[in-house]
Amino acid sequence: MKKIMTMVAIALMVMGCEQKNESVLPHDNEIRIEARMSGSEITRVAGTAFEQGDRMSLYAVEYNGEEVSEVQPSGNYINNARLTYNGAMWESDRPLYWSAAPCDFYGMYPYQELTSLKDVMFEVATDQSGERTADALGGYEASDLMWAKAEHVSQADGSVQLSFHHMMSRLVVKIEKGPKFDGKIPDDVVCHLYNTATTALVDYTIGSVEKYVFSDTKTIKMHKIDEMTFEAIVVPQFIERTTPLIEITMGGIAYLLEYSISMRPGMQHTVSIILNTSPDQEKIEISIEGDTGEWN
Repeated sequence: MKKIMTMVAIALMVMGCEQKNESVLPHDNEIRIEARMSGSEITRVAGTAFEQGDRMSLYAVEYNGEEVSEVQPSGNYINNARLTYNGAMWESDRPLYWSAAPCDFYGMYPYQELTSLKDVMFEVATDQSGERTADALGGYEASDLMWAKAEHVSQADGSVQLSFHHMMSRLVVKIEKGPKFDGKIPDDVVCHLYNTATTALVDYTIGSVEKYVFSDTKTIKMHKIDEMTFEAIVVPQFIERTTPLIEITMGGIAYLLEYSISMRPGMQHTVSIILNTSPDQEKIEISIEGDTGEWN
């Protein structure tokens, strides 16, 4: 009888060790995601960094030898896992473990429920003036599509390094006082972007976007950075000078400004509006300057 009890005790000790090992090994095998903006050492979305509560979509496709298939809406090693930034790292709704084979990883921001990855219609917000809340992105942030791909990554690499790039265009409008400006710029300035196609076709397999040819043209209420600076996320497109582009409303007076601009993917376009007379006058002298550069 004593021998039987001893054997049972040994068996329980072995089972306890096995359970302990099983609880440790999956944690060591979990995939760690690191994200940053292409060409920068800091992560970035619409401002300077990802913010707590931001969410992205993650896909992973396994290699078969040296061959790897194109990412699909489903049937991949990882299918549209939702990752949330907690302020220090990205956390998945469920644990994600490394495959024995290398994988190509795809990151897409913001998180979306997708039934297709090609020719996906996406609409930028027409009201981008609102601020994000604890529960939802503002119209500006929700319009800022970003995409990243990391190729042939395995557990030996330690983590998945996703280098994101902006897919849309960004327009910045700066209001400046000219040398002949007289008076104070009112505090109630509002800026709208006119005659702008707001629907895009997105290919998430290669991270490209183009204007939907049948898109309606709409007006976008721009997001205010400060009293003199406004911004908007815009579908890449060319807007001719024959149509009003920007409306500035201040002191109860609206000013429509014509300007031609070629909005290119991943580029920032800055329009400086220089005022040389007081806005409280019926007529105002305005000059416009433009600049295009990388959106970092």
